[in-house]
Amino acid sequence: MRSAISRLFSRLGAWLGAPRLAALFGPAQQGSIIRRALLGCTVTLVAFMVVTALVSFLVGYEAARERQDRVLKEVVGILSRDIVHQRYRDQIEQLTRGGFYGPGSTLGESVEASNAEVLTMDDSTFEDSFELDDDNPSAVVNAGETVLVRMLHKRGRAMSVTFSESYWDGAHTVEIFGEKYRIFLRTLSDGTHVAAGQLLTERNRAILFGALTSAAPILVLAPVMLLVLLLVLWRALRPLKNVAGELESRRAEDLKPIDGRGAPLEVRHLVEAVNGLLERVSELRRREARFVADAAHELRSPMTALSLQVDRLSQMKLAPEVRERVEDIKAAIARTTNLVTQLLALKRAQAQGETPAAPACAGCLKVISSVAADLYWAAEERQQALNVEGLESAEGSQLAVAMPESDFAALVRNLVQNAVNYTPRGGSVQVCVRAGETVVELEVSDTGPGIAPAERERVFDPFYRILGSEAQGTGLGLAICKTVVECASGTIALDWAHPEAPEGSRGLRVTVRLPRAQPGAGR
Repeated sequence: MRSAISRLFSRLGAWLGAPRLAALFGPAQQGSIIRRALLGCTVTLVAFMVVTALVSFLVGYEAARERQDRVLKEVVGILSRDIVHQRYRDQIEQLTRGGFYGPGSTLGESVEASNAEVLTMDDSTFEDSFELDDDNPSAVVNAGETVLVRMLHKRGRAMSVTFSESYWDGAHTVEIFGEKYRIFLRTLSDGTHVAAGQLLTERNRAILFGALTSAAPILVLAPVMLLVLLLVLWRALRPLKNVAGELESRRAEDLKPIDGRGAPLEVRHLVEAVNGLLERVSELRRREARFVADAAHELRSPMTALSLQVDRLSQMKLAPEVRERVEDIKAAIARTTNLVTQLLALKRAQAQGETPAAPACAGCLKVISSVAADLYWAAEERQQALNVEGLESAEGSQLAVAMPESDFAALVRNLVQNAVNYTPRGGSVQVCVRAGETVVELEVSDTGPGIAPAERERVFDPFYRILGSEAQGTGLGLAICKTVVECASGTIALDWAHPEAPEGSRGLRVTVRLPRAQPGAGR
């Protein structure tokens, strides 16, 4: 039954153009509070409606039957009084004919008074005076006797009926001329039979209409009650949906408290509990960030001291084998120093994401030209062509992105340095900047091996490096890039730079879209 009701509400929502109502009863919403409450109330209300409507229908049906019989009885009573009244009128005409009882006669006045009283006397007096009791042997219409039956007809039609069997006074169902009628019989004290009848089909139609009228309000109000219940539940749980929507739309770094103002008491308790959890998670992340930053900072001093000692050692006269070991130590120290620097940059970017900074602005020409100048000799040493496009025009020279300059510099440096490191000798690295109305698109492409589609999500994880890569790195560059891009509400995507090239030389194209800063912003 529940599944049938769910399908009914889904179709109703689709028919009414309410996709939320239709989705509420879809398979993805099996655990919805509104769904459970509405289904439970619907089942209860349907059962209550069926029982109540059935009882109302039966009670109304019986009341309508009694009402129809009562109408026939009342019509017979009216006819009986009219017959007695007419009898008195005939008697007055006989008594006054020939002047036996003229005007002023005592008997004539009493007869006229009795004639008037027939129509005004109470029912018990009339029955005692002019009608036979139901148990009177004469209160019967014998078989073969003909009676004029007045029908409940808009024109007062009457039918002369010869009964085929005997009927006592009261209500009976009889067949007249091939059709069934409901009749009511009454016998007057002088033996006159008074009868009124109604066609049985019309009677049953009236009874059925009366019974349905009794049950109709329940059948009509039940769907209205369901819709009102749905509206009440929907509005009552809207604050909960708002809280869920706010949490769903947040970035993972956004741990600020939820605004629970105006929420009901039950939802407010949930908001307070979630805010407490967010505060504890935020404190844990702050401790973690402080630990990593402190550890990285503490590592820089001994690494700098080791670097100085190795530099001094390399200036001394050493055997070729020893000098080779010293150069290996210098390279290891350089990699470790780079790792510490990258860790500090990553934690700094994550900290900025947790505490949104004021609107900032970074000039594309200034940052990109500075990074290109720093990495030019590294590219030249590897015989690579490092080209920058899109900043030559007047508009390009004024382009700026809405993010801190240090973050934009870290983003460009990591992307270009990765391209230089992973591009083989004789290759090329291309940096292109395009301006849109609201965004600035930065594209860095190379002629290296590229990244396979299956690896493109994993490379953004800290310390993840593709197996088989010969280039030296820390595995933090793209993680830093993604962090600073998301903090600026931008996007970053990876793709082949030259998909038509042979495998191993298709290159990587990194496309970053950042919000464009307004002229003069942050300056």
